[in-house]
Amino acid sequence: MLKELSRADWLGFLGLDPNRVPRSLILRGTRNLRTRYETHAALFEEVIEVGSPNGLFEDLFIGRRDGLDVGYGSVYGPAMASEVAHVFGVLGTELVIQTGVCGGLADGMLAGDLIIPREAGCGDGASQCYLPGRERVTATHDLVERTVSVYSGPPTLHDGPIWTTAALLAEGDTEVNAWHKAGYAAVDLESAATFAVAEYFGMKRISILTVFDNPRHGAHLALTESEKQEARLLGEAAALALVLRLAAGAR
Repeated sequence: MLKELSRADWLGFLGLDPNRVPRSLILRGTRNLRTRYETHAALFEEVIEVGSPNGLFEDLFIGRRDGLDVGYGSVYGPAMASEVAHVFGVLGTELVIQTGVCGGLADGMLAGDLIIPREAGCGDGASQCYLPGRERVTATHDLVERTVSVYSGPPTLHDGPIWTTAALLAEGDTEVNAWHKAGYAAVDLESAATFAVAEYFGMKRISILTVFDNPRHGAHLALTESEKQEARLLGEAAALALVLRLAAGAR
């Protein structure tokens, strides 16, 4: 039933003016849904919160930046990312930008580095609902090329493939080493799902992620060494600048 809902259905369900359907959508992968929502909402004007009568969606808004409407959603994991991307795909949004943090897998990849993956491995489950049988989903090639070409750093930017997993706490040394051996440069929770939905609806797509840490260096989320925090903050700021540039109309 939900799969058959039309653009008109979703506009009515969300109480959304068709004139405010955004060209671009930012999905921020995070557990801190409301905190990230508030941080991003402060960067936009004429912000309207997007919800639904039964509370299907929260921490979702449309705001204006440089005169253009941009959608934003705080999401965690492939299910949430796919749902929000799906709705905006039906509404006609042209571009979806996945952002957030990831775990580094490549040799020498450090906390605070950026990665703009050219493709994502489908270990998430949600991607298979949209592109059955696909092992990897690609970002929009020209969009990645242009974004990489304008970035001057610091921090260091990587553009290798990433693996999208469905269960963060289920990953251990065996899984991390297997993903590295398969050639993946990093691991996240949303990119493959977002790319798959975007491809299904004909949307342009890109992921711009900050490396939180490299588990192959013996680091993980429970070890937040203070000396790495500054690097993470710098990386997040650099990623945000790229995301906002794309979302606000850079072609």
